[in-house]
Amino acid sequence: MKISIMIQKKIVELLTQGLTHRQIARRVQVSPTTVGCLVHKVKHTPMPPDELLGLDNQQFETTLQTKQSPKTEGLKPIPDFNYIHDQMTIRDMTLKQLWLEFKEIQPNGVSYSRFVRLYKVWKKSLHSSMRQHFIAGQTLLVDFCGKTMPIHDMYSNKVRYVQIFVAVLGSSSFINSVAVETQTTEDWLKCFQMTFEKLGGVPKEIITDNLKAAVIKVSRHGSQLNRAFEQLADYHNFAILNTRPRTPKDKGLAEVSVQIIQRSVLVKLRHRKFFSLDELQKALDIEMELLNKKVTQRFMESRWDRFLRLEKNRLQSLPQHPYPFIKWIFQQTTSEFYQFKVLDNIYSVPHQYIGKKLDIGITEHEIQFYFENELITSHPRCFGQNELCIIEAHMPENHRLYHHLSPASIKQWATSLGTYVSQFVENILNKPKNLAKNIKSLNKLREYITDNQLENILDQGCQYALQYKISSVTDLIYILQNKKFLVSSDIKKLVPITHGNLRGADYFSAGDIE
Repeated sequence: MKISIMIQKKIVELLTQGLTHRQIARRVQVSPTTVGCLVHKVKHTPMPPDELLGLDNQQFETTLQTKQSPKTEGLKPIPDFNYIHDQMTIRDMTLKQLWLEFKEIQPNGVSYSRFVRLYKVWKKSLHSSMRQHFIAGQTLLVDFCGKTMPIHDMYSNKVRYVQIFVAVLGSSSFINSVAVETQTTEDWLKCFQMTFEKLGGVPKEIITDNLKAAVIKVSRHGSQLNRAFEQLADYHNFAILNTRPRTPKDKGLAEVSVQIIQRSVLVKLRHRKFFSLDELQKALDIEMELLNKKVTQRFMESRWDRFLRLEKNRLQSLPQHPYPFIKWIFQQTTSEFYQFKVLDNIYSVPHQYIGKKLDIGITEHEIQFYFENELITSHPRCFGQNELCIIEAHMPENHRLYHHLSPASIKQWATSLGTYVSQFVENILNKPKNLAKNIKSLNKLREYITDNQLENILDQGCQYALQYKISSVTDLIYILQNKKFLVSSDIKKLVPITHGNLRGADYFSAGDIE
């Protein structure tokens, strides 16, 4: 029947009150014939009118058979809009091209204008997050679950709660989840590394909200991204798109995926007791495989099959080597000593950056210092305690001159040139008297060696001086000028002279002497 289900129920209700057909028609503003047609159906139904009114709309239409069947005769063929929606994920694909391909198969199909209208109507039936248009292999949306998972310590029975990271590919809705201890930068980067390995590739862009591990600051002038996250993006060649503040619909698919994980995965695991992060991750992987291979009611195709068909071959390749993780310490002010204590050791930076805020990057073998995203200096990493890693070029001129006069500086210079140089310098510095005068003399020696480029022979000269117990810098310079140590090494051993009038050792060793 063409009248609405509400009017149909109103007619049945008025019929139970004893009104005539014409009275009912006037009340609901339909023709008496329509009322009579519906009353006829009610009378031939075994169910009393009062019980009919207790049914829901669908059951009411089914019982009275009043649902109007759509006309199919004479309608033009329409395409499979699931297929059209999939094809629209291909870069540069247009509805016009898909309509032309459809018309080749169905010459009597709908016109282009109706094709577009029907597709728009079909899209409105999808979930709001699914209406976003994603190109295959391009977009990964990420978020953390609001729900955490407990990890039990088997020895102390203490419980800690870990975070669940969720990533979903835009075109195929393929979901991955990772369990990490916190939402800090280090764990944030770990989540992406594990997700990329799971996908076997890297998307071209990542949509994230504004947590501190991703975005340091958001203003009307733009967003300041976390440097560590930027470096990960540069290394893997993907773009970072952060959402607008307080606008979850910008990553609606991620929000929906978080709900799916919480309701379909974490709820199932709520009674299990986990004792390590790895154990929880293995359980998540098993549940994620089941979830992704499950056929959905809407698309009749699993997320895994859609991932293989649409996105796997369109992802960027993984880098040849894994990303070298860098631990960051941000916005550290440079003191007047132009030094930073990092992991119990002291490192210098150029004195021009006193008072400036620097970012410190810590790798496995290096300590790096950045100012406004630019590397200004780096040091090999020291693994002792309270070691001084000072570069002389970082000092102001007056500090550099004083540094040259320090015993530590002289010892460091001597050690770099050889064992005998170090021993010669130690002997002079260990003299209790006239230490200042001795330091001045040693600096004079250092300047003489540097100016005359004698570093390659200084160790031999010191060996000669130590051999003959020479401890004066002036005498050592004289030795180097005249190269006496070279002459000494060239002196040949004396050869015994043979002569008839000379008695040799054999004569005196004889037993009988006349």
